[in-house]
Formats: sequence, structure tokens, C-alpha cells
Amino acid sequence: MTSTSLELTELVSGVKKLIVGRAKESDRLRHPDPEVIASLGHLGLMKLLVPKEYGGHELHPAELIEFTKALAEVHGSTAWVAMTCNEEAELVSAYLPPDTCRSLWRDDPSLVIAGSGVPKGKASRVSGGWRISGRWNFVSGCTTANKWVLNSIVEASSPIELCFAVIDANPDFVEDTWHTVGLRGTGSHDVVLDSVFVEDDFCGVVPNNSLPLPDLPFYRLPSALRFPFPKTGVAAGLASRAIADFRSLALEKTPLNSKRSLGERPDAALSMAKAEALVGAGQAWVHEQLDAVWRAANENAVVSDDLHARVRLACSWSVQNSISAIQHLVDAAGSSANFEKSGLMALLDDARAVAGHFMVGSYQIDTAGRVLLGLDAGDPAF
Repeated sequence: MTSTSLELTELVSGVKKLIVGRAKESDRLRHPDPEVIASLGHLGLMKLLVPKEYGGHELHPAELIEFTKALAEVHGSTAWVAMTCNEEAELVSAYLPPDTCRSLWRDDPSLVIAGSGVPKGKASRVSGGWRISGRWNFVSGCTTANKWVLNSIVEASSPIELCFAVIDANPDFVEDTWHTVGLRGTGSHDVVLDSVFVEDDFCGVVPNNSLPLPDLPFYRLPSALRFPFPKTGVAAGLASRAIADFRSLALEKTPLNSKRSLGERPDAALSMAKAEALVGAGQAWVHEQLDAVWRAANENAVVSDDLHARVRLACSWSVQNSISAIQHLVDAAGSSANFEKSGLMALLDDARAVAGHFMVGSYQIDTAGRVLLGLDAGDPAF
């Protein structure tokens, strides 16, 4: 990992107590804690991918992986929201007018942006701007963000054009849909707009599948390669937390009808070893593929189909490894895993929720295999 003046690990440690103190209530209420998210914004941790010329930090994506991993070891839902808000800020940097981007972070350096890059809306041209209507699902952090960025298809455009619109976050446009088991505290509700006017300065209209504006290595990558990596950090962080929690349990617990501690049982040692190997191997391959695609981006080279497939495969495989790691620990923990106090089952639910994202879904493994066999991917994202 490259070095950074931000000292991300230290910054995460500094806000850890607040996150831990608010985590259970956040999960119960099914939305992020406003003070936690605001604190991350004030620390500059919600603009990690934003170019320096716009007031961001322009970090290497490997650092974002490590950041999300460190946060997920504290609270999975907070990590997910921080990750997605950094990605949405990157969308703004990628597609909004440069002068608008400069003013956004100049006027509010701690700005938090939630949203969705999936084109679920319709944008209609009107005098001075656009009318935006639609429903966007899974808008993580929408209840605590300052602004939203929402992607729409330009009405009657052929070939298709997309309109990325930035608006003030408004609770009146949030529909309470996030009733889940995993990642409960992300508040990933639906956002619904009905003919909301957005002026030109806060809209970026681009051809479908066009590359972003900033000429920087990260922004030279297609979106399908910009967004999978950080999800692996969340899953790996959840698994790392499970490993730490299981280690403590194994030293403390004496199973029923046993004279030995849980840690002295062969199945516990085997589960611990498997968990460490699964998480470590998954993340190692993710970073190996990230290095390969980063070299291509630095050289402004075209990413081959095989490399694209391996990147997507590595990310999906790593997430599945993290799920398997936690499952091994849950099995070895016995009845203790069923109690809320252990937290192991909650970590497993959160990791499975990470795998629900289409960028790292398990079906991506099959799709990558098709590409590596020289077949059609059957997926427009490839």
C-alpha cells in the first residue's frame, strides 16, 4: 500500500469510540448515526477518491480498501456507508462540470454525498436545467448525507446519454424500504423523485459508457473496475473482526461436557487456520490484480478482457472467501454464535449482504469464467 499523509488508520482509531458507542442504535434504527458520518466528513474521510484539484485526496484505491477494512473491523454498516459515499463523491468528480466540483468541496470541505450511479431515473431537458424523475434503490447513507448524486437516462436520447444530477438531500424523498438482516445500519433506502428541477451547473450529461473527465489513472478505468475493489475491504474487515472475536471466545469458553477450552479443540484450530488463510489469500489476489490494472491505467493502456475478468473474479472470490471464513468460525463456536453477545452471526449476515451487491455477487465468478474461456460475458458491464 502506498503511504499517505492522511494516516488513515490513526484517523479511524480516533473515531472508533464514537462508532462503537453508536453502532447498536444505528443497527436498531436502520440508518447511519448522523454524528458518526459527520465526524468522518470533518476528518476528510469522505473525499478520498476526489482529485486534489477539487479539494480531495486522490488516493490509490489500495488505500480505500485498507480504510474500509479498518472501519469494518469496528462496524460493518459504517464502513459500507463510508465506502459508498466515497464512491458517490468520485461519481460527482467524474461527471459534473469541473467548476461545480471545485465549488462543492471549496464551500464544504466535509461534504458527504450519497447516491446511486445506476441509471434508474429519467432526465427531461427544460430551460436552464433538467427535470429528474425516478426511483433509485439501495441509496446507502441517504438519511445522513448532505447531497445526493443520482443517475438518469436522458429522455429520447439515441444513442443513450446519462445525466448525473446533484441535489440537496431531502428526507421527503426517502422511502423507508431498508428492512434487512445484514448491514442494517446503512439506511440503504429508496430515493424517489417526481419532476425535480436541477439546474445545468449541477448536472453532468455524458454518453453512456463514456470515461470520466479527470485524466487520472483511477478515472481512466471503466466503472466496472472502479467499484468492485472497496467492497472486498468491507468483507475482509468483517472477517478479520470475526477472527479476533473467535480467538477471544476460544480462550474463554469451555464447551459443555468438555474439560478443555474451545481453543484446545482441533476443530477450533482448524477453523481459525482456514479463516486466516481464506481472508489472506483473497485479499492478496485482489491486490495483485489491482496492481496489474493500475499499471494499465498509468500507461493509459486498454484493459484486456482477460485482465478485466480476473479483476472481477478476484473481487468476487475474495468476498466469498470472507463469508466462508466467518462461516467456519460460526460452526466452530457452537451455540455461542447464536447469542447476540458473540456478534459472529451478525458479522456473517453483514458479509452476506456485501455479496448481494452486483459488483461482487457470486454470479460474477461464472461470468468471469466465461470470459476467460473466450465466450461472451452475457453482462453489459464487461
